[in-house]
Amino acid sequence: MTKAINAVRDTFARRFAYHRTRQALMSLPMRTRIDCDLIGREDETARAAVYGR
Repeated sequence: MTKAINAVRDTFARRFAYHRTRQALMSLPMRTRIDCDLIGREDETARAAVYGR
């Protein structure tokens, strides 16, 4: 039972971290996102940062 609760807790923590990371990337100025080659790849970048490749 403890493993199941920890798995659910981990899932929610990762989901929250994904949304927080995505929001941080989206809040960057447009010029910064262009320079970092993030335009249109914010979701992919946030997913890789939180869940790994």
